Amino acid sequence: MDATTSMFGGTAAGSLRFDRLVFAAERAQTRSATNEDPIEARAIAAVKAGDASAYDYLVTKYTKRVISIAWGIVRNPADAEDLAQEAFVKAFENVGRFKSGEPFGPWIYRIVTNLALDVMKHRKRFRHEEISDTVPAERRDRSDLPAIANELAARIDRGIESLPEMQRIVARLYLVEEFEHFEIAKMTGLSEGTVRSHLSLARGKLKEKLADLHGGSND
Repeated sequence: MDATTSMFGGTAAGSLRFDRLVFAAERAQTRSATNEDPIEARAIAAVKAGDASAYDYLVTKYTKRVISIAWGIVRNPADAEDLAQEAFVKAFENVGRFKSGEPFGPWIYRIVTNLALDVMKHRKRFRHEEISDTVPAERRDRSDLPAIANELAARIDRGIESLPEMQRIVARLYLVEEFEHFEIAKMTGLSEGTVRSHLSLARGKLKEKLADLHGGSND
């Protein structure tokens, strides 16, 4: 199985809204339910029946977004690719427990998020492996990553990266990946209230850091 396609979700910003930052990103539309994608439903059924080759469809459909989610948490492209591959392997090994008729996306997103959070816990125990709180991790192959269109997007990215860990993770999942509160709660194992709290704190800090971009307004 090849789940290591080097394609990352983007953060090129055309405008800034503090209820949700608007990022222009080239990503597959993977949020639709399984019953809106009959090929996905058939692929899942085939995999459950023992046809491993049918899993290729799911890997191809979700790899880009899965790597993007992992990269947003661990901020290291090599780790993100490894985590994506590990997530797809884990999902494949446990596909018998997957509920038929459900969309595959939320399940694989939750798996890769949990794996990425485990990596972050490991980094805390071994500080020499930590990524700087202020300097984003170097991206290995920028040709595979969306270019940051302008200084506005770069400043937003730096602002999010400077947040405390869980605020940063929740902010990226909400503002960049555009997951809803309940989705983030399921992915991270946090309560929805905790997700909202982290997001509220993150917004406040981002407003302070980027106050000159919106005139200090609270809107």
